[in-house]
Amino acid sequence: MGVQVVAKGVDAEQYATEYAAPVRRGLEGIFFTNTSLEKCARNYAAGKPAGSIVGAPAPAAGYVSLKGNTNYIQTQIQETESITMLVIARQVLDPANPAAITMFCGTYNSGQVSGVSIYIPAADRVSGTAGFGIDDAGNANTVTSVSPLVPTNWGLYSVTISPTGVTTKSHTANLSTTNVRVDPRRPSTRTVRIGMGYYAAHSGLSDIAVYQHHSVALTADELTKTVADLRAYAARRGIVV
Repeated sequence: MGVQVVAKGVDAEQYATEYAAPVRRGLEGIFFTNTSLEKCARNYAAGKPAGSIVGAPAPAAGYVSLKGNTNYIQTQIQETESITMLVIARQVLDPANPAAITMFCGTYNSGQVSGVSIYIPAADRVSGTAGFGIDDAGNANTVTSVSPLVPTNWGLYSVTISPTGVTTKSHTANLSTTNVRVDPRRPSTRTVRIGMGYYAAHSGLSDIAVYQHHSVALTADELTKTVADLRAYAARRGIVV
């Protein structure tokens, strides 16, 4: 038999190249955003490309601090018709501009084919968005919000997008809202950003611990398994969601 070596006091996550997520259907990205900029850009989904760092995000032991338009992570994940986005994040108030909208992730831009997102539109809620419309000119940005909650506290959020609508959930506050649509789903051609979207007005500050992305609408059972896994991961980093 071979010799089994156990390395004590070593953070294996720093050296891993893939992560065995409990649900891999449509898995496009897992970003454990902490410790170093190199790690923040690493995509732990098997066989999927890494992201790139824009500006100078500030990594800490359990998360990275980001600012829209300035410091964010650009992924290579393409927006698709159906999507499940999950993020563990909190809003950070900007003393210079406390009203600035914070977008945790997405492809959103104003105008035609608006894009997907998870963002903070007000002090007591989190919203998910996606574009629907009969054509580009008729595209409407569908917004689905959950409230009341405290976005400056850590939260585990998901947005599930399908051809029939958008569901936003706060798994921390146990809140869920669905907006059903009959117009066709209209994905943008943009790739997902972490820490902002593509709209210059969304320049708020955020701390993000994990971002996970699937190019499918996860089932309720798949979402439950994924949430439990991410919650356990965050707890190991000292973040309770």
